[in-house]
Amino acid sequence: MRPWRLGRLLAVVMAILLVADSGAAQHSEPGRDQGGIQGRVWDDEGAAVRAVLVRVFPGQEEAALRTTETDMLGYFHAENLPAGHYRLEFSRLGFEPHAEEVELGEAERVSLRVTLTAAAIELEGISVEAERSRERTRFEDVAGVTTRELAVSEVKMIPGVVEADPLRAIEVLPGVVTTSDFSSAFNVRGGSADQNLILLDGLPIFNPTHLGGFFSVFNADMIQRAEFQSGGFPAKYGGRVSSVLNVQSDPGDGRWQVDGGISLLAARVAIGGGLPEGARDRVGLRNARWRVSGRRSYLDQLARAATDFPYHLTDLQGAFEGWTRGGNRFSLTAYTGRDVLALTDLDNEDFPLLIDWDWGNDLFGMRWTHPRDDGGLVELRAGYSRFDTGLSFPDFQDTEFRSAITQATFEGDVEVRPTPALVLSAGTAIRRQKYDNFVATGGTVFGEGVGSGWEMGLYLQSEWRFRHWLVELGLRGEGWHPDPGSATFITSPRVSVKRFLFGSDWAVKGSAGRYVQFLHSLRDEELPLGLDLWVLAGETAPHVVSDQLQVGVEGYPWTGWYFSMEGYYRLFDGVITHNLADNPNDPLDDFLPGSGKSYGADLFLRRSLGATTGWLSVSWLRARRTFPDFASGLDPAPEITYAPIFDRRVDVDLVLTRRLASGIELGLRWNLGTGLPYTQPLGSYPYLNPRALPGSGLKWEIEENPEEDQDDARAYGVVLGERNGARYPLRHRLDVSARWELERGWGRMTPYLNLINVYNQKNVLFYFYEYEKSPPVRTGISMFPLLPTIGVEVSF
Repeated sequence: MRPWRLGRLLAVVMAILLVADSGAAQHSEPGRDQGGIQGRVWDDEGAAVRAVLVRVFPGQEEAALRTTETDMLGYFHAENLPAGHYRLEFSRLGFEPHAEEVELGEAERVSLRVTLTAAAIELEGISVEAERSRERTRFEDVAGVTTRELAVSEVKMIPGVVEADPLRAIEVLPGVVTTSDFSSAFNVRGGSADQNLILLDGLPIFNPTHLGGFFSVFNADMIQRAEFQSGGFPAKYGGRVSSVLNVQSDPGDGRWQVDGGISLLAARVAIGGGLPEGARDRVGLRNARWRVSGRRSYLDQLARAATDFPYHLTDLQGAFEGWTRGGNRFSLTAYTGRDVLALTDLDNEDFPLLIDWDWGNDLFGMRWTHPRDDGGLVELRAGYSRFDTGLSFPDFQDTEFRSAITQATFEGDVEVRPTPALVLSAGTAIRRQKYDNFVATGGTVFGEGVGSGWEMGLYLQSEWRFRHWLVELGLRGEGWHPDPGSATFITSPRVSVKRFLFGSDWAVKGSAGRYVQFLHSLRDEELPLGLDLWVLAGETAPHVVSDQLQVGVEGYPWTGWYFSMEGYYRLFDGVITHNLADNPNDPLDDFLPGSGKSYGADLFLRRSLGATTGWLSVSWLRARRTFPDFASGLDPAPEITYAPIFDRRVDVDLVLTRRLASGIELGLRWNLGTGLPYTQPLGSYPYLNPRALPGSGLKWEIEENPEEDQDDARAYGVVLGERNGARYPLRHRLDVSARWELERGWGRMTPYLNLINVYNQKNVLFYFYEYEKSPPVRTGISMFPLLPTIGVEVSF
């Protein structure tokens, strides 16, 4: 990647924002003082309370001057307040409302320590306003990153297959493309699926799916929220170049609670509680809460009396959070899950092939956080994550397939706030990664790769607020030392700028930066089902460097409405694909390095108040990949440029939620997308084989296919058109859901219904061709038909 390209991107960002500043100068606000109120919110057992809605009222006025929310450590801040008397109101579901009176002097800062008392109270209106507050807080405090947050309630209301799934819910956000109904893998703004960093409580999950990608490993009962960053993410994040999805576990509130559910595929249960006072004292904790869950598919058990059902999945997940008497937080996260496909003990002796296939993830991590009095923190994290899969055929003992990738991580961050207008942070990360891929049959090894590497990262980040500007400057240095391979070090500058307009209800923003990735997935993204097979950068594969630019405008056009429009441009250097002309005797030419680019625009319009809420997202994308074409036989090899499978030009999603009486909620999702690219066959021809005849020389005959029973079965060659030069037809689909919360004396029961593809639209997955017919026949294989799924959830 040429360095001047990144410099040009940075210059474009600054030029656009300076033009916006000069054009909006007449609307800029006068200079503001630096008075403010900050503090932390705790519960009556000494644990920080996150997501508390904090409203700041001047004097006896009824309209809030500032609205904010506590972060994960219970910290809040309200800035740019003139001198005077203020009333602060604190509210959160499950706690008694609380108010504080504050007298603020000129340019003074006041710090508060607020304690909330737990109580079962009805805060339906506040729960909606709190969601709006989170969005507003990000708008006011984040410069350039494009962030969308999905609460667990939204995840459950988006119509899905079988049960609520955060990965499936990501599909409805702008900039996200999925290539198949049968896979929860997703692509973001022209990036490959392996370029998305998917985290569970800050730890990576390499293949977070069950059933070959059909749905994810994330249990909705264990999720607190899912935060998705589709562009402009700060220097804190490294390891991927396209997006960041951080799924945060819910450790509960310390009170005994049981949540469970049964879907058409699996049964699940989550249990939460707290440690008794004596146990807390023995381990030195003031407060402790925990939550564990288990999930298993049950079709193999139901069918056991009649037949052997060959597949099942299991999930186990746990989260723990404890607070010391000194105010420090200690948390643990653990997950293990397996899919097992065992076509080995079937009663049917005529079954053509026995298969034993399993895959799964294991993850464990711990985190220690020390909150600073200025609102900053010191945090240490350590963890381990692994994905592995193995495939064998009992009838063929010499056939073996296996793949595994592991990562051990140690990270640390420091954040300080020397002034209300300045936040400084720094951090470091050390990661050890290993992979092992092996494919062999008949004594011949067809694919093999073993390697490891050390990744060292260091970042510096500053966030600076002055008047109507918000600026984030970051620098990340990343070193990679593979074995085998040579070491490399790359610096990744990042800058984000936001300029507030029209009384701070609107803003223009831009960001530019460099992102680096040292691993790849070998998965063929054209397959509807599959598993990621990972390989590390080194002798056989390059690392990926992506320079990115995005600019946009966002704001609040009306009360309860949010609007965002962004354009982006991305360059990718070091992407790989399989080398179809590789030399079997050369282990270093299995992959072709190439480049890519993408550009497009995303629109997002959201309504968050009222009985009917939801959003509209519209995305336009153009993506390209370029690789050398060694299969052409030419020297030097020419380059071929084509649209990758995820190049969906237009993608529209409409999501609506409606609350009705008696606890009934209705959800709707309508999707419209232009066709994905594919390589179109232009024609076919039968193979002609030479045959020697005595005394007659050679005779050319049409080759018969010995594997077919028909007398006229023949082998055909195919003439292909331009790679991915054709498009599948337009796709569209309507999904609806209904949930009915029933309060009972023992707890709450929620039956639900999902209808996928309500009007049974036949969206094409791929084509197959019958060349032996005259004329040849093309048949389309469709994705989901009309598919109803039902289930029930309980909580007590």
